[in-house]
Amino acid sequence: MYVKDRKVIAKSTDKCFIGYDLGTSGVKTVLIDSKGTLIASAFAAYRSSSLKPGYHEQSPEDWWDAIVKTTRRVVRDSKIPRTKISGISFGVQAFGTIPVTKEGHALRPCMTWLDSRSTNEANRINETMGISISAKDFPAKALWIKENESDIFAKAHKIVDCDGYLIARYTGNFVCPGEIAYGMGFDPVKKQWQFESFGITSDKLPEPVTTTTVVGEVSPAAAKQTGLRPAIPVVAGGSDFASAVVGSGAIKPGRAHVYMGSSAWIAVATNTLPAAETELGEAKGQGLVRQYESAIFSGNFLDRLIIGGESESACACLNWFKNELASDLDEKAKHAKTTPHQMLDKMAEKVQPGAGNLIFIPWMKGERAPVKDDFARGAFIGLALTHRRENLVRAIMEGVALNMAWVLEQIQVGHNLGFEVQSLRAIGGGFKSRIWTQIFADVMGRRIERVKWPDYAGAIGAALFSSLGTGVYKHFDELDGLLPSTFETTPRNQYRDTYDRLLANYKRAYAREIEKIYHEWGPV
Repeated sequence: MYVKDRKVIAKSTDKCFIGYDLGTSGVKTVLIDSKGTLIASAFAAYRSSSLKPGYHEQSPEDWWDAIVKTTRRVVRDSKIPRTKISGISFGVQAFGTIPVTKEGHALRPCMTWLDSRSTNEANRINETMGISISAKDFPAKALWIKENESDIFAKAHKIVDCDGYLIARYTGNFVCPGEIAYGMGFDPVKKQWQFESFGITSDKLPEPVTTTTVVGEVSPAAAKQTGLRPAIPVVAGGSDFASAVVGSGAIKPGRAHVYMGSSAWIAVATNTLPAAETELGEAKGQGLVRQYESAIFSGNFLDRLIIGGESESACACLNWFKNELASDLDEKAKHAKTTPHQMLDKMAEKVQPGAGNLIFIPWMKGERAPVKDDFARGAFIGLALTHRRENLVRAIMEGVALNMAWVLEQIQVGHNLGFEVQSLRAIGGGFKSRIWTQIFADVMGRRIERVKWPDYAGAIGAALFSSLGTGVYKHFDELDGLLPSTFETTPRNQYRDTYDRLLANYKRAYAREIEKIYHEWGPV
């Protein structure tokens, strides 16, 4: 694990809040004032392991070590008195599955949101209950632990998600935000867990609460480790999706944001009721557009629906290319006093839109949307001897954008929003690249507004959860557009036909015969 410093961005004597964005590659920790201004930030990386195809695990203890180190770093760098820190909260990678002791310590590594080993369990649940969950979803993974590691399941005091784990380590309490609980199998209408018949009983699961509920206080033990004062209120928080909605500022109905980090997603706020899943394309094999209802927000937000679609791999694809096919850029970047990713940007800029009739499919770890298939794989389609590395870089950037354009189309048309999404606020480290941001605008045909501190927007959103939970703000609408945008780009009309044709061909990449090959090969 390593910790990356960030210089202090601003100083404040106002109430301050700490937010954590527990991602796939590491944790981003911020300290902000009540206006959302970034005062200090830090990043700590941790490793994933994949012992077999379909397996994807992380050590929760590594997460906690990263939380401790980055918390100490932002408190030290901010020079803010500890008495000014008035709350903490979280935005986490969703649907991790962790059996824990009464003390909140993990009994095994976390099966992350990318872990797809539970195919048989998911199929059995779906056949029995007439639903459609993925092997990557919490219920299937909890059942896998019960049936394959029965001793661990028996010892577990609770089976929690990533947010629940961090709350337990900070407070000793076992709860989870309602938005995450919904994905774990909690029925918000009946107010009960749905998988009792499979032995995933309510006594093994945390208590659902709202996103802005104060779920406890920083314990003396956690305070000693992190350098915080004891008794700071801890607010429930939610998934990285939920914290991104707040951090993006696209909260009021009609507003939308796009995130691009290791994964990618699009979220649109609306007042209309959700369409049936079959209308969103799942029954036709076009992919699942995940529905995030108002349970991700507080009671004051029950009229709000956030419709979102998530793709499993985005920047992860470009990082794979850099590490496996362009590792020479590390040394070249040092001599040029730049970064490997800035060199990749320069490579992409040399290639015309369309990448020389080369299409990249970014489904390198299965996919959720726009196609729902744990076995789906990535591909370059149209490789020719005339293509150079620059073409591949451009194709990867365009492929991720095309994938998300398809997701937006499913949300826009399949959900029948009743309004046209005109622009998207952009967050996530991928949008630090101006060429990639421009590609998104060109492919989607919409204005893209990159917010200030795009790589820390999720952590800032998490910190703002605690400002709501502690009463600084009364309603989520007060946070709409709180973070300013610092770069905007509009679509270039001369490339509209090029990208329309590319998108049409892109959608043909998930042909039935190709799907059969993916499933014959098995999990990624």
